[in-house]
Amino acid sequence: MQIRTLSDLVRFDPEKKQKIPVFDSPHMYYDLYTLLPGQLQRPFAFKKADKIVYVLQGRLRITVGGESAELREGQVVRVPAGQVNAMENAADEPAVALVVVAPHPECAERRKQRKRPK
Repeated sequence: MQIRTLSDLVRFDPEKKQKIPVFDSPHMYYDLYTLLPGQLQRPFAFKKADKIVYVLQGRLRITVGGESAELREGQVVRVPAGQVNAMENAADEPAVALVVVAPHPECAERRKQRKRPK
């Protein structure tokens, strides 16, 4: 059994957002994202994986498919597969979020590679 204490994993870097692995398996990954004020995750999309962002501390501006909202502690958003998404800490305090992505994006790529003719 793997047990983690999230508060032990939290760290910030003044240069960029931190993506801190909590759990990783062939089926999903579960990370902590830490962002200081002004830091962001640039827009991108997972083609075949959903993403869940749960704000543990602070506030984050989340954009999904062109629609933006500010999430506070305790709020969660689902990013459906294929939707371009981004996040930014536009507040004056550090932010911490749990991010779950499933199925693991590499899992979908491995399946695609197995189907390719040799």
